[in-house]
Amino acid sequence: MGLLYSLKLRKAQSKIKSCECGFLYYLARACILSAFLILCTLNAVFSQVSLLDKVISIPKQNTTLYEALNLISQKADCLFIYESETIESDKRVKLHADNEPLLTVLDNLLSNPSLEYKVLGKHILICKAKAEALPESKIQPGNLLKDSIRTIIIRGHIYDRENKAAIPFATAGIIEENIGTVTNSDGLFTLKIPSTLIGTSLVVSHLGYMSQSIPARLLNEQQVDFYLDRRVISIQEVIIRYIDPNVLIEKAMDQRKVNNALDPAYLTAFYREGVRKNNKYISYSEAVFKIYKSPYTAGERADQVKLLKSRKIQDSNPRDTVFLKLKAGVQAAQQLDIVKFIPGFLDQSPPVEYTYKYSDLVSYNAKDAYAVTFVQKTDLKKPLYTGTVYIEKDGFALLGADFEINPAYLDLAAENLVLKKSSRLIVKLEKITYSVSYLPFNSRYYLSHVRCDIQVKTRLKNHLSSDNFYTFLELATCNIDTAGVIKFPRQEILKPGIVFSDQPYNASDAFWGDFNTIAPEAKLSEALSKIIGKIEKIE
Repeated sequence: MGLLYSLKLRKAQSKIKSCECGFLYYLARACILSAFLILCTLNAVFSQVSLLDKVISIPKQNTTLYEALNLISQKADCLFIYESETIESDKRVKLHADNEPLLTVLDNLLSNPSLEYKVLGKHILICKAKAEALPESKIQPGNLLKDSIRTIIIRGHIYDRENKAAIPFATAGIIEENIGTVTNSDGLFTLKIPSTLIGTSLVVSHLGYMSQSIPARLLNEQQVDFYLDRRVISIQEVIIRYIDPNVLIEKAMDQRKVNNALDPAYLTAFYREGVRKNNKYISYSEAVFKIYKSPYTAGERADQVKLLKSRKIQDSNPRDTVFLKLKAGVQAAQQLDIVKFIPGFLDQSPPVEYTYKYSDLVSYNAKDAYAVTFVQKTDLKKPLYTGTVYIEKDGFALLGADFEINPAYLDLAAENLVLKKSSRLIVKLEKITYSVSYLPFNSRYYLSHVRCDIQVKTRLKNHLSSDNFYTFLELATCNIDTAGVIKFPRQEILKPGIVFSDQPYNASDAFWGDFNTIAPEAKLSEALSKIIGKIEKIE
């Protein structure tokens, strides 16, 4: 018994020592791991601080502040973020650096103590210092935000770096979450994202430009300018061989089963339309829809639209109105989904009505794409389309298209577009253009943005003067959800003939809440301010 007890005791002691050794081993590993994480954190902070301590040299020169910051950006290998009006980017400055820290160079260049620098990675935000910020603390890496903030608002303009021209219909959003919007004709956008996405990056992109990724943490409560560099396709990326444009079109249509959604999804989309007579807006409408987007294989009537919020203003009389067949507004926007509602220029079944030409290899929303131009065959005397379709180089996904009704046959198109007019009124179509684009989400492409612009000239018989009408419709997908997607109850579906409910117009963001929208253009905003409060009731 004594020997058995002794053996059991030794085994127990052995287990205790083993546990102690194991505990000490894991404790040591935990300490080493903690020390490593602390060093990584300190390294990240010091790397941000060291960016402004980086020594650079630049020959003495007189230039604009905009060009000076571009030159400093190249020398210091960093990217500046700022709003042009805040720093007066067009003013002339003297630039000179002789082995000086970047912080000193910026202070001498800007000469404005009210500005501060926020550094994250290689990005440096130049902005006005807040009242509560300490004057001596110019470097604020990260600028951590409280989790209690529910929504982050990011505002900015997107410009061409080469000529500083605004880039309309550029995309801005959080790619991995598929939350985004597009710029208006002035290159302006406003994006609202949940505060939980503060650690993500905003990506801005457009056809023919290099995309740009900026930490969202730097952009909260800021309005900044983004300058995109033009994308030049290197000769190594171009395969020197004959590319059959017809084969590209066929391949793109065949690859829909791989590139486009085979399951339904919910799209939260912002929609707007407007009518302008001469230089005066007489009608403007906005809405947010939740769309049950059926697979491209489903029937044309399988999609459903649910109205979430809307507003509409009217400042016209019956004599101003020219009725155009826009297929009930949002319905027309839905039918611009050319992956599902296949237009003639994508239909390769005989008889083929179009002549195709491989145009170029371009950058389309940061993806290399084949540009294929198309025009109706010369022997066809009817109003068809002319334009360009963009097909992804590697996966042959249909990325988008820009097209218009053939200008040579616009008069014939008027017969189908003008639904109702006075017998004394002469209507002449001037131009009808369309734009469609798609963006990926979870390895599938979804409708991202559509726009239609129509220009019409009207004249009363026996009158010399005429009126110019311009109308547009636009839809932008702001969010995609693929979980638990079911059809809407019948009573919630928007009826085909009714687009907007009777809601008062409110110029503030509070009306839309957390919904993403497209900012009005400058001229449009000015026109709307004159007709606010004139509400049109929808029967």
